[in-house]
Parts: sequence; structure tokens; C-alpha cells
Amino acid sequence: MAISVTEILGTDSLSGSRLVINDNFNVLASEINSMEVYFSPSAGTITNLNNLSSEALRVGLSTILLDINASTFDILTNVRMTGNLNMTGAGVFRNDTNPQTLNDTFAGGSPIPVGGSTAIPPYTMNRVGNSTASPIAITLYSGSIGQEIFFICTEGSGDVNITGFNSNTVLPGGTGTTITLDAIGESVHLLAVDNGSGVAVWFIVGGTGYVIS
Repeated sequence: MAISVTEILGTDSLSGSRLVINDNFNVLASEINSMEVYFSPSAGTITNLNNLSSEALRVGLSTILLDINASTFDILTNVRMTGNLNMTGAGVFRNDTNPQTLNDTFAGGSPIPVGGSTAIPPYTMNRVGNSTASPIAITLYSGSIGQEIFFICTEGSGDVNITGFNSNTVLPGGTGTTITLDAIGESVHLLAVDNGSGVAVWFIVGGTGYVIS
């Protein structure tokens, strides 16, 4: 809401305008105090608003964590949920595909690490392939409980052997340690499950054409 103060003209006497000046200051002080119910300059916070309307919202200073504008809604950090997520729109789309194909020409050679001893696998979708007669190996490191990962063969007909690091896979039958893909279209889908002690181990929950040995 706009505020108004009384204008003091250049021809007005300052001493005679003292009451007007004081009234103007009182008006401004009252409005500032009303705003400071919501804005705290010293704490740098905004609280108690009933409604906030904006064309855009950005959270984060040197690192942007949330960016909402007229065309996108981007969350650029991890999200932790303690309640249910109810979706009534089109669905969930996964687009975190490894930009590199894990194959016989992959930089660094075989075995190819997916994740690391201090880092969970970074991508959900991983394309693999082997165009040689010699098997290539992929080492799958531990994920975060609830994490899913897909390996999909997109090229070649040679063996791609996927083995869990430090026995972190639980494979059907209880005797195999290696998952093999060797034809285009074959796939395996794994889920990181709590082993009962808070440690994530990989279980196969889907796939086609894979072989366990």
C-alpha cells in the first residue's frame, strides 16, 4: 500500500514546519515497523507472510540450489522427503544417463569402475557394450539404500561382466558373482537394499537376457 507524506515547500519556514516534519518521520517509522514484522534486515530473513507472488524464485548464493522461473522448475541439490509424494501429472522421467558408453574403448580400460570406494554410482542409466572377443569387466561399487541402476547393452556381442565390489551383490542362486550381458538389448536392473545392518547391497529386480555365473 502506498504511503504519503506532507510536502514541505522551499518557501516554508523550517521552524514552522517542525510538526509536519515530525509527522512525516512518524509516518515513515510506522511503515518501516510494519514491514519489519515480516523482514528482518539484521537476520536477513522473511517470515510470517500469508502469500508470496513472484515471476521467479532462486535459492542459493554462490551455488544455486533451487531455480524456479516461467519455464522451468530446477532443483539442483539432493532432496530429502519424509512424507508421501503424490503425482497426478504425466509421470516420472529419468534422464540421468551416463554420457559415455562403458565399452571396450572406454578410457581407462577394464575393469571399468562404476562409482568408487567413497562415491556412489553417479548415473541411473548406463550403456555398455563389447565389440571384441575378450570379455571386459565392470566393477559396481556400493550405492545408497533405495538407489536403482540399469545396465543396458547397446553395442557389440562380446561379454560385459558386471561384478560387485567387495561382494556387495546378492545374486539369485547364491553362488554366482558375475552378471554378463553379451547382446544388444540385454539389460539388468538392480536395487540397493539395506542388508539389515544399514549397508546397501545390490539385488537384481529386473532385466532381460543377462546371465549369472
